Amino acid sequence: MVSKWASSWICACKWLTFAMVVTALLLSTGCWDRKEVNDLAIVTIAGIDRKDNGEIELTVEIVVPKQEGGKTQISGNASKESGPTLIWSASGATVADAVSKLQRKLSRAIYWGQLELLVVGEALSRDRFREQLDYIVRDNNIRLRVQPFVCKGAVSDFLASASPLEQTKADFLGGEADRVFHRSITLNLLVQGLGKNTQSAMLPYLDITQEGNKSIPYVKGYAVFSRERMAGVIQGDSFSGAKWILHQVKGDVETVKMRKPISSLISIGILSSSTQLVTELQEGMPRIEVGIEAEVNVVQNTTRFKTSDPNFIRQVEKSASDDIRRNVETAIKQSQEMGADIFGFGEVINRRYPGEWQQLQDRWDMIFPSMQVKVEVKVNVRHIGMYNEPTG
Repeated sequence: MVSKWASSWICACKWLTFAMVVTALLLSTGCWDRKEVNDLAIVTIAGIDRKDNGEIELTVEIVVPKQEGGKTQISGNASKESGPTLIWSASGATVADAVSKLQRKLSRAIYWGQLELLVVGEALSRDRFREQLDYIVRDNNIRLRVQPFVCKGAVSDFLASASPLEQTKADFLGGEADRVFHRSITLNLLVQGLGKNTQSAMLPYLDITQEGNKSIPYVKGYAVFSRERMAGVIQGDSFSGAKWILHQVKGDVETVKMRKPISSLISIGILSSSTQLVTELQEGMPRIEVGIEAEVNVVQNTTRFKTSDPNFIRQVEKSASDDIRRNVETAIKQSQEMGADIFGFGEVINRRYPGEWQQLQDRWDMIFPSMQVKVEVKVNVRHIGMYNEPTG
């Protein structure tokens, strides 16, 4: 009797084990959709632009796979000596159409998972940019921490320019952005900015300079977006002023013209800075106060005064404060002329006066360009360097 019961128990356990194994196999997804690296065309930087005929041109930088002997595999059995990346282009009615046509030229599947930078041509930025941005943010392989740029001229020409000290254009532009902007401007911030009530955003603006027979790209300023298109560029002294408002100046060097002696220059390095935006309503209309404080060190003294002289240091602080204030005021004025609330004044009003903002936001396009903005700057010199006496 015991033997029969034990036999039945063993048989039941075997069937249960078999059922569990079969269920596990059926539910297991395995690696049915995996793709080998050798099957992928890995894109590190992409550029989109509008051609003269209205088509969208897509240009990508693809990491080149290496074979034995250091040769670059291009397609099939063909190979040649080349750099670490290749530039490919295709055109179509939309970005999606251009991607499809580019894929036909490649023997490997386009892979967006390693995309680091997006470069947008100025022609597309000024004309229905949002429509083409939709493909970029809709693809789940493209990360929202991708850094977007706007370049002057054609994207294809820009990506064909030199990238000194770096092997790839993506490495070069990434390093340039990190040097100029201490807080990265990402695709996520762009989408958020264009999705707000003010519908304003800005991206790094790239230009090309000639160094001998080479074309070298560099960050020239901010490309300002209002609504769905680029409204203009903030550059020069205004670029510096905008960076002060946006907390992007740490480590920068500012050269200030002193009042006495006339035309003397002092260069100061930015150790730290803080910016406060405060709003108040006067007779129902908003007013903004921008307060900036900075701690700096003396980098170069072209005057005959000692940097250990307290009176001279006070003159440096006053001249630096006035210079920064003028640059900030110019940047704000330009943004108002473009009708782009890139510094988030509307958000400040909304946080302070949410009820009143509900009435103001419908008229913000008319209020913002003429809104009164007051700028106050305080600079403190913390270090004067290793040498107190003027050189010579």
